[in-house]
Amino acid sequence: MLLVPLKMQRGSEEEVEGDVEDEEFIDEECSEEGEGDRRAKGAAIGRTITLQMLLAANILQPGEANMSIEYMGQRFLGDLLSDGKIKSLETDIIFASPSAWACHCKRMVNPDKKSGCGWASVKYQGQKLDYFKNKYFKQLQKGEDDVEEEAGDKASDPRLGKSCMGPGKSSAIDGNTLLEATPFSSLGKIQPFLVSISTNAALVIDFHCHLTTSEVVGYLAGHWDINAHVLCITAAYPCRCRLNDAELAPLVEEDIARAIEARRLSLIGWYHSHPNAPPTPTLRDVEAQLDYEIRMKGNSDAAYLPCIGFICSPYAEDSVSLESSLSSFWVIPPPESKPHDHGKPMLMTYSVIQDQFLSQDALNEMKKCSEFYRGDQDFINFNEKYKGNITYLEKMKASVSSKFPRDQSDGLLWSVLSELVCPPAPKPANPGYISTDIASALFATGKFPPALVSLFPPFIPGISQPPTSS
Repeated sequence: MLLVPLKMQRGSEEEVEGDVEDEEFIDEECSEEGEGDRRAKGAAIGRTITLQMLLAANILQPGEANMSIEYMGQRFLGDLLSDGKIKSLETDIIFASPSAWACHCKRMVNPDKKSGCGWASVKYQGQKLDYFKNKYFKQLQKGEDDVEEEAGDKASDPRLGKSCMGPGKSSAIDGNTLLEATPFSSLGKIQPFLVSISTNAALVIDFHCHLTTSEVVGYLAGHWDINAHVLCITAAYPCRCRLNDAELAPLVEEDIARAIEARRLSLIGWYHSHPNAPPTPTLRDVEAQLDYEIRMKGNSDAAYLPCIGFICSPYAEDSVSLESSLSSFWVIPPPESKPHDHGKPMLMTYSVIQDQFLSQDALNEMKKCSEFYRGDQDFINFNEKYKGNITYLEKMKASVSSKFPRDQSDGLLWSVLSELVCPPAPKPANPGYISTDIASALFATGKFPPALVSLFPPFIPGISQPPTSS
């Protein structure tokens, strides 16, 4: 499904966030005891565990002084808050993660300490957090097995595969078969990380997908907030080439990679369109998404970067809304005991962050997209009727307007976008004629310099042809 493989390399760890250059206080710097077991189990949910997830699973309970750290003879206490953060009793500072709190405490004793190793050194009611993390993994695995056994024939649409787990890789199922994505809430779970997308990025995606009846694809860039466990999508980069263009695709990808690097962003996902179908991942989408997750997870927790997939359906046949359907999904790998199964597509919730201004990059991307597809057979004729008396242009306006930035209330942006897809008819070239009034005045004098003959309008009332001087 994806146009080209994800080959882009992320920047060095120091580039992720300026204020968290020491986010190396992740578990990879802990002792090696139990590391292999944690890696194997962590693969089930992208190795992203938060205290908030343990609270939601009723494994931990908020309370005063129930968190502790012992380091070089010193003991530190903290309150576990209901939102999964830790409040230090010594400093009253609130920390977003065990690692951040552990690093702070250890630096108070040893200023040269560069890591916190929170999950291995922080205790909850006297028991290391690793114990509760493993308990969570066992609970999650049990829930996955129960769901898989109950999946059966729950798919209501004959085009859908099993609602929670795709068919085995060895089956001869069509790669275009839709696999219904499962919300984490239906499993009684919290999704492993939060997702936000800016209106600049969402606008580019929606505009790009509206342009053609063919499937399109592009990349998503932004930042990974490791403390808050939020994946922030701030920019979208359309791939301006055809899906089967093996020659142009690598060049397009290189240009996108340079653009992302120049803006000090990280590659964090991809998007594609289902022009007339619902925004449900296909078997091929699920395989591609899982492959990208594995490529981008890095060699350690510090290098881990989530990868998210978005699907945009601008003209879904069964849609009752003029606005495009946009969904986000993530894939849980199959259990190690069933390596021939496909991953489980999970529906991800996301929040839309309205930008104050339209970025120049977003405007440029939309301009280049319209230029690339215009004139092709699959380019949408936006003057034609979409449904009833509604044109494709009116349909697109209803969809993209919700993604405009705050400063675009005067209609100027829509004027620009509508001209990109429906260019005004070219005006006839001005031959340089002088006005009729001036021509009539000169005609009344009876004197016409030869140099002015060519400047007379061709049809002046009462003049059959330009006069000549006597």
